[in-house]
Amino acid sequence: MAKRVSRVTVRIACAQLVARPIAHARAALTDILAAIAAAGAVSADFLVLPECAYPGYVLLSADPYRKSRIPSASQALSAVGDAARRARVNVVLGIARAGATGRLRNEAVLIDRSGAIAGVYAKSHLWNFDRRWFKRGSELPVFETDRGRIGIMICADGRVPEIARTLAKRGAWLIADPTAWVGVGPSYAEIRNPQVEFALRTRALENGVAIAAADKCGSETGAVNYVGRSIIVRADGSAAAKAPAAGPAFIVADLVRHAPRPQTALVSKSQAVRLRAAVRADRETSLGVNSRRSVTIGIYQSPRRARDSRTRREAFKSLKAQGADVTIDTSAQAREIAAALRATRGVRCSVIEGRDMFAPEPARADALAGVDIIAWVRPPKTQTVRDFARTRAFENRVFVLVCASADDREPACVVTPDGSVAATALAGVPSGFTYAVRVDLARDKSVVPGTDAFADRTPAAYELFL
Repeated sequence: MAKRVSRVTVRIACAQLVARPIAHARAALTDILAAIAAAGAVSADFLVLPECAYPGYVLLSADPYRKSRIPSASQALSAVGDAARRARVNVVLGIARAGATGRLRNEAVLIDRSGAIAGVYAKSHLWNFDRRWFKRGSELPVFETDRGRIGIMICADGRVPEIARTLAKRGAWLIADPTAWVGVGPSYAEIRNPQVEFALRTRALENGVAIAAADKCGSETGAVNYVGRSIIVRADGSAAAKAPAAGPAFIVADLVRHAPRPQTALVSKSQAVRLRAAVRADRETSLGVNSRRSVTIGIYQSPRRARDSRTRREAFKSLKAQGADVTIDTSAQAREIAAALRATRGVRCSVIEGRDMFAPEPARADALAGVDIIAWVRPPKTQTVRDFARTRAFENRVFVLVCASADDREPACVVTPDGSVAATALAGVPSGFTYAVRVDLARDKSVVPGTDAFADRTPAAYELFL
């Protein structure tokens, strides 16, 4: 008789803290200690705190402690360790701290229930200005805890699919994500950030892991505005708990622990060899950025069955009259769509079919090989299709054509390299549209000044599901 395996429920908490400039680091430490006490009061197993919760994120110096005359990193960690021991909670704290070389690092420190440091992770994908004072990490460790194996990523690490992928491959069932999501908008509620909007859910679902992300709220130094919206995401991509955009918050969720359940692509041995080589490539920014060539694509969303050939012919004529250089029937066979796109001069295209887009490796490999457009043919009938398409586009800085049919839940659309849906067919009915693809936008892999989607990767640290 098979032995029954008991379900283990783990209580996760995230503290969304008010952003404070480094001059107010003592107040930030007070907020941290209060959050730990609150986690203990609800018997949380883990508390995740924001990126650089102490002493601050916008440091403006590689030696902030000396210049600002605030408690040192070791003093802050001692206070946090004492609080964790009293509360009997595992704490993941974002902190700026010098590494072994003496250089400042953007770290997440895991402190266990006894108050001892149980692990340290240093952010590997630095963002924009934080590279001015931080040295990036190069390892992706996982940590054994009394509630199973966990991994840690920090903020912009979530933009690199291989990072969460590696943590899942190494057995982490939960990824703690101390973050400082920033953006611009007319109000805190309207600040845009792709990780908040769709990418974090995709990371959880594609790897079959839970993710707990704690953000700051408000503004720091008057010029860096935070998204808020801390979130705990289940392994199926659904939100277990969410914080608002504005104001401090404390969120809690009970999650059932289980082994990672990754989405994988079905590939041949030869394809797997090419995928490993491409995904591990230390590729620089693509060439041809200065070329402003535009290719206009016509998309006709037809039903998968009972296609009206006359209506299709008329639609194609109309799309061509609107300037389409190539016209795609979304219900055509993958080989037909591939042939049409590859015959289009001045643009590099690939086709990914069905559930293979749910694993990040095929799209990543195509992008690293230099494609500008990925056509997703016959996407599954699921409401997560658009989130996956937007994530694949923004993480690889390519265009994604979602070749859905008129029978699908989500309509056909074009997603731009920043993850925005730029054009779409009408939902549920045969319909078409044209869109001018700016090839240079797919060949410029810079995300913000100083941050490159490809050149800033650390492929030697990655493990893949294939």
